[in-house]
Formats: sequence, C-alpha cells, structure tokens
Amino acid sequence: MAGQPFNNKWFVRSAGSLLRLAIVLAFWWILLPGAQAGESSAAMELLFNTVDGKKLRLADLRGQVVVVNFWATWCPPCLEEIPELNQFHEQNAGKGAMVVGVTYMDPSTPEQLRSFLAKEEVRYPVIYGDSVKLNQLAKELGGVFGLPVSKLLDRQGKVVATKMGGVTAAALQDWVASYLGKVAASK
Repeated sequence: MAGQPFNNKWFVRSAGSLLRLAIVLAFWWILLPGAQAGESSAAMELLFNTVDGKKLRLADLRGQVVVVNFWATWCPPCLEEIPELNQFHEQNAGKGAMVVGVTYMDPSTPEQLRSFLAKEEVRYPVIYGDSVKLNQLAKELGGVFGLPVSKLLDRQGKVVATKMGGVTAAALQDWVASYLGKVAASK
C-alpha cells in the first residue's frame, strides 16, 4: 500500500452514501415516531399470517411477556440467533414468556419461508406478509433501523425495551426476568 495515492473518490462516495442514509433515518425517526417504551400500539390488533398457516394477533398474546424479533433470511446475525431464540422460547413457553419472529424486509415467498424455517428448525411462531402491515407494526413498536432487532412486550402488550443486534438465550432470560418475576408475584 505504501506509495499508492489515497482513493479520494471512494471516500467521497462512501461518506456521501452514509450521510444520505443518516438523513433518511433521521427524518424517518422524526416523522414516524412510533411507540415509545411503555406505550401500547394499534398494530397489536393487526391480524398476521404465520408461516405455519395460522393467524396471529399480538393483542391475543397479552398476559405473556413477548420477545418480538424482527429478522430476515438474508441477514447473517439473524440466522446466528435462531438457536438462541429457539432455546429461550422452549424454556419459557410454559412460564409466561415466548418469542414471535417477524419476517421483515424479506422478499421470500411463503413456500420459501416454510422451507427455510424447517431447515433451520425454527420452533417459535413467525409472521410474514403484507409489507404495509409489517411496516406499521415496526413503526408502532418504536421503529426497526437494522436487523436483527428485538422488542420486549410486557404482559399488557407495551414495549418496555429494545435490543439491536443478535441475542442469546441467557441475555433474553436476563432481559425478561423482572417481568416474569412480577407475574409470579402477582399470581
């Protein structure tokens, strides 16, 4: 590399692209504020299709602590966390906590998704479908600005926390512990 000139064109193009992305995200954040922690959302009432052919409305899950995980088949960190999400879901499904996957910004057909989820052995419900409804859900749960992202909903269906990036079963357990403890204390 010594003796080679600095590639100024690449730097300018890259910086310009990053600046445009930052401006778009800033406007999106300002103009589409979505739900803040502690708020419930109208998107909870939307009816979604699950990849296994069922219907799911997040409002029907009130009474449970729910990790809503936005992901895509093309996202490597999303794929890395699937075994962790499976483990957490299986360990907590009978204890009042669960995972719901949301296929987001993914062009896969339902058949492709079913095949993919079977191959990856995903054992929690996964919703997909109408991008308008999925975008409304993302917006009203506080926004999705990268993948993967997980939203924690308390028993009333209110967003109480957001985690950007991959998760582990242990981190999820720590994340929901206080909400599960509140449930156990109230029984």
